[in-house]
Formats: sequence, C-alpha cells, structure tokens
Amino acid sequence: MTATVAMQSEYRNLPLLTLTESPANPRRTFDESALCELAESIRTQGVLSPLLVRPKGQSYEIVAGARRYRAAQLAGLDSVPVRIVELTDAQALETSIVENLQRRDVHPLDEATGYVSLLHLDYSVEQIAAKCGKSPSYVAARARLAELAPTIVEAFAKDEIGVGHALLLAKLQAEQQEEGLAACYQETYSNGGKPKRILLPVRHLQQWIEHNILLELATASFSKEDAQLVPEAGSCIQCPKRTGHNTLLFAEIGANQPDSCMLCGIWAISSLFRWLRVVTPSV
Repeated sequence: MTATVAMQSEYRNLPLLTLTESPANPRRTFDESALCELAESIRTQGVLSPLLVRPKGQSYEIVAGARRYRAAQLAGLDSVPVRIVELTDAQALETSIVENLQRRDVHPLDEATGYVSLLHLDYSVEQIAAKCGKSPSYVAARARLAELAPTIVEAFAKDEIGVGHALLLAKLQAEQQEEGLAACYQETYSNGGKPKRILLPVRHLQQWIEHNILLELATASFSKEDAQLVPEAGSCIQCPKRTGHNTLLFAEIGANQPDSCMLCGIWAISSLFRWLRVVTPSV
C-alpha cells in the first residue's frame, strides 16, 4: 500500500477539451439513463462537485469524476470546475479506485476490479473495508467476482442473473460455474409454444450447490490433516476451498452445512490415494 501524501491542490474551471479519462478508472459500466438524468441536472444546476484531475502532459487526467465529465459533455458544457492535484501514477490509481468504490452506483463487476486492484497494491481486505465503508466479508465476496468465467460475466452484465446468483457462482471452480449457471434457470412451456426460460430465486442456486458441490469433510475416507496424501494440494486445514477455513467467502454457503470441501476433483483424488494406501500399504 502506498504511503498517504498530503496533497496541495488548486481549484479552477477547465475546458472539457483539456480533460482525458484515466485508463485506470475501475468504473467500466455507465448506466445511460442515469447519465442522462445527471446531464439534465447539470444543465439546470451546473456541476456542483469539482472533478479531481492531475496534470498529464499537455492535458489533465481525470482521477475522479468520469461520470460527471461524461454528463457534462451530454449537457453541452464547455468547461467544468476541477481540483488540480499533483499525484504519482500509484497515488492516482489508489485515489481513483477508492473514490469510485465509495459511490453507491458502481456495478458489482467494476467493484470487483477495484477491490482486486487495491489488493495488488498490498491493501488487506480489512483495510479496503475500512476505506470503503464496507464489511470484510462484503469486500471478499465482491472481489471474488473477478474470477467469474466469461459466460457468467456476460450473463451478469446483461442482467440475465442477479448479483446474488453471481456471488454464489463466483465461489465455484470455473467448470462448476457453467453447471451452476444452468441451474439458475427453469424452462417452462405454455400452449405448445416455445420454451420460456425463467430465472430461479437465489436460494434455489444455494440449495443446488449444497446438494451437488459441497462434500462434507466428516464423511471423508481420508484425514483432512493429512498433508502427504496429495502433496501438491496439501492438507485440507489451510485450503481456501474449505468452507470452515474461508469463512469470509463461504458464510452463506456454509451456513446450513458442516465443514465442507468445494473441490470435487481433489476429494476424488484424495479418496483414491487413501484407498490405495489401504490395499497397497507401500504406496
């Protein structure tokens, strides 16, 4: 995490033509209708909150305020109020991410990008939570959305599944996510017409995961403390896919079931190796 630096700033009005958006902005999704509403507000009241910018060559890079910048363009403004601050690349990235994540209208996928970027800047989950006014479990779950398979990301971006479905699917392995996505829907037929796909409630997906993915460790034929059974995987004790170990991530899934394993493949290999030890003691 970069050190906090006292920032000297200057307030001015700058032409829109001198401003550029930052490629590091975690916000990738802009709601067009909300943007038009903001543009209408700007037409009547102006830009009430200055954009945060930094000098970048012959222009100024927007550190915070890309949405206001776009709305000002729609409103037909020539210039906007800004706060000019000298920032390094690392400081600008950090400031942009935190400022955007503190807003309420950020898409969960953009949230995930921002949280992961902060983790790469050596923030802890707890530090991110404190800066953004969220709980550690919220941050951990949202960051996990960055690991969604492309087909799941597409479905979520198109509102074909809700955030609750996406959060549950993000806890699964990539190959399990595809199966889980299919389990989110039910096809219905009426009057001999074409089948209609209906999105099922989040609780249905949670039950599907508990019945089809989770494997209760108490029923395993091997010891979860055995780190030598599958050396590449290690023991179950420190495994991030054990619900009892990663309680921040698996709070919802593990609530109705004892300590469980999310890795069907490792479970199968461990069971096989345990069986081989029994029938062939030298193994």
